[in-house]
Amino acid sequence: MGTGDFICISMTGGAPWGFRLQGGKEQQQPLQVAKIRSQSKASGSGLCEGDEVVSINGNPCADLTYPQVIKLMESITDSLQMLIKSRLDTPFLFLEDQSHPPSPQHLLGYTSLLITTPANQLMS
Repeated sequence: MGTGDFICISMTGGAPWGFRLQGGKEQQQPLQVAKIRSQSKASGSGLCEGDEVVSINGNPCADLTYPQVIKLMESITDSLQMLIKSRLDTPFLFLEDQSHPPSPQHLLGYTSLLITTPANQLMS
C-alpha cells in the first residue's frame, strides 16, 4: 500500500458487520478489507475494500495471524472500533451503493472520484 490517511471506523449492534478480511502475519501481508457487503453496517461506515486494518478495538493487528483476527472478531459482542489506513493509490473509486457513500474524510487523497449513475436516471 502507498501512503494513506488514518481514520477510525465505529460500528455498533454486533455481528454481522458486513465485511471480509484477508492477509495476516502468516501470509506476510497486511490485514486488509477484502469485501464489503452492500447495505451492511460496514457499507455505511466509511470502510472501503483495500483498506488496511491497523487495530481492532485497540488491539494492534500487525503481528496477528488471520485465525487470531477471526478469534478477536468473534469475541466482539456490540461495539467495533477499527483504526484504518485508507487506500490512496486507487485512481478511481466506484460507488455501487450510493445510498451509503463513504464519509468525506475517507475520500481525502483520492486522485479522482467517479460516481456511477444508472443511465435511466440520467434520462429523467
